[in-house]
This record gives sequence, C-alpha cells and structure tokens, in this order.
Amino acid sequence: MDIVKLIEGQTVIVHLKERLDATNAQSLDQDWVSEGISELVIDLSECEYVSSAGLRSFMLLARGAASRGASMALVNVPAAVYEIFQVTGFTKILDVRRKPREISIEGLELLSAGVCGQCFQLDSETIVKLYNEGIAPEVAEQEKRFAQAAFIAGVPTALSYDVVTCGTRTGVIYEMLDAQLFSALIRATPERVDEHGALLAGIAHTFHSTQADPAIFPDLKARLRGDIQGLRGMLPDDDVDLLAARLETIPDGDSLVHYDLHTSNIMIRNGEPMIIDLGDLSRGHYLFDVGLIAMIFGYEEHGNCEFVTKIPNATGRRLYDHFLEAYFAGRSAEERAFFDRNQAFLASLRLVSSISILPPSRDVLITKIRDDMLPKIRAEALRNQAMA
Repeated sequence: MDIVKLIEGQTVIVHLKERLDATNAQSLDQDWVSEGISELVIDLSECEYVSSAGLRSFMLLARGAASRGASMALVNVPAAVYEIFQVTGFTKILDVRRKPREISIEGLELLSAGVCGQCFQLDSETIVKLYNEGIAPEVAEQEKRFAQAAFIAGVPTALSYDVVTCGTRTGVIYEMLDAQLFSALIRATPERVDEHGALLAGIAHTFHSTQADPAIFPDLKARLRGDIQGLRGMLPDDDVDLLAARLETIPDGDSLVHYDLHTSNIMIRNGEPMIIDLGDLSRGHYLFDVGLIAMIFGYEEHGNCEFVTKIPNATGRRLYDHFLEAYFAGRSAEERAFFDRNQAFLASLRLVSSISILPPSRDVLITKIRDDMLPKIRAEALRNQAMA
C-alpha cells in the first residue's frame, strides 16, 4: 500500500492509496501522533477497498490517537468504501466522512447570492447551496446536520440529503419539488408586500417558538462575543468596548435562531414555506434574527436587499415595515420599544460576524461598521443611557 504523510500545523494527514486488507494493514501500525499533534486525518479518496483487518487497524489508530489527546477522522471516503463502514456499524463509532459528489454549475440558474455563498437550481427537483471559496468543507457538513435537527424539531426546513463539491467549493443539496424562491414571488407580486411581510413574520415566529437543543446548536451570543473582540486592531478599542457592552444588554435566550433569515433562504411550495441555508442555526435571543432582517431590508442606503434577494431596495423596505408590524403584533409594547432602541446595533452584528467568515471583504465590512453603523449605535447608547 502507498502511504503519504503530511503535517499541517497540529494536524497529521495520511493519504492511503489502493486497497487496505490483511496483506498490508500492518503498515498502519506506526506512531502517527507525536507531541503537539491534535488531529489525525486519514484521507481515503484513493482507497478502493477496506477489509475487516483494515477496519480493526482504524479502531486501533483511533484509540491510540485518543490516548494522546488527539482526534481521528476518516475523510473523502468513496461511496463503496463508506458502505463498508456503514454496514459494519463503524460509522457510529468512528468519525467517517463520505467523499462528496462533484458537480458543475456551468449553465445553472443562479437563484440568489449572499454573504457566504450562492444558490443554484441544480435540476427540476433540487437546488444546491454552494459556499464561497475559502469556507471550510466542514461548514457544509454542519449545515446538513443542523438542517436534519431542525426538521426533526418541527421547523419547516427543506430536506437536505447530500454534500457536494464544485472545484474547491463545498455545498449542500436540497430537495425542492415544484418550489419557488420567496424572493422571486415577492418580485413578481410586489402589490402583496403586506402579505409577504406577514408570512416572513410567521416563519420567524416558528423558529423563535422552538427551543434549541444545547447539545446540537451553539450559543450565538458567545460566538458574537468572540466576533466583536476580533475587531481589535481594525477598530479603535473604545468602539470595540462599546459593541461588547451593547451585546451584554441583549437578554440571553434559548430559542432557535436562524441568523440568516431572509427571503432568498426561503422556498415556497404549494403556499407553504420551506427554509434553506441552515449553516448558522444557533441558540439565542430572537432579536438577533430580527436585527439581521433589519440589516438586509431596513437600510436601503446599503443596497443589501437588492444584492442578496434581487428585490428592489424600496420594496424591501416596505416588506420590512410590514414584517415588524406583524412580528411584534403578539408581543408587548416594551419588547418593540427595546428593539427600536437597539435596532442599529442588532443590525450591525451580521456585518461583524461576517468578517471572520469572509476575510476578502473585511475592509468593506469594517468601513460600513465604522462610518455608517457606529454613529447610529453611539446615538442609541446615549438614548438608552438617558432612559436608564
């Protein structure tokens, strides 16, 4: 068997080629995890077959890695080899990741584009959410896992069933039989923008009335704390401190938060909504979602609505107003007033969290935060201080 070993930082990557069976399984009996290594990755993209002897070798490798405080993952496993792991039950005891199917987007219809990726109509039954260059492949696997958990929790999510690659990009396939993009429906019927705003509010209520399982969904507020501290060196410390202090005024929460809830992440089928793009699903306060919707639709001067959804910015603003009216209709006047006093800060958080995801857009995002949002946030802070 041909074995190639690479070391990248704290990760050892071992490429196995051809077959792994009783005649060569002993070749894996090596000390792969040395001091300072935290992860052992076995790449099986060129492995044709794994026998029972090979499976036992992987078990010993995993135990050995764990005894030294390292994890082990088997990645890029071809379909035929993955079936062996699955049938024998090894997918339940080892971290086994199937080799994604390769697709091409040449000639496909672009449905929408967002901060992290694009959606394409793959065929008459499916769409693909394709992440941008530079976003780790693990993000697509996480999105698929979150989508399945949300579906089980009763959220109307589209059925996700495959992770794919397109060159160096990774994506998730969603089943979309006879479905229409919500943004396309709004563009076609702008006279019904009040109905569309109410529907978006109803979708948000569905998420926010669902309790997020802490064993599956990460704490969004904790993530945002880290994102804000990551601005040091890009913004003055006083501004970073202001953002950090404003974050702590937002109550904790355990609702399911989509954190990219806009009309180009919603499909409509037979009048019923289905949600896609679930990679940011989190646990937190519902206002984080409302703030994101504000950033996309509520600030016409940024042009985010037209860029993300292809809906004219003025129509998006009207949609936003109807959304707020419907969303807060069942909540207290104090809750609406609290949001109004913190809208700019809550809206800015999506810009803040996007910086770590999209380093090439860092300067543009920092400029928007510094020149447009921070003056509004300072004014909000003064008003809140005056009311205290």
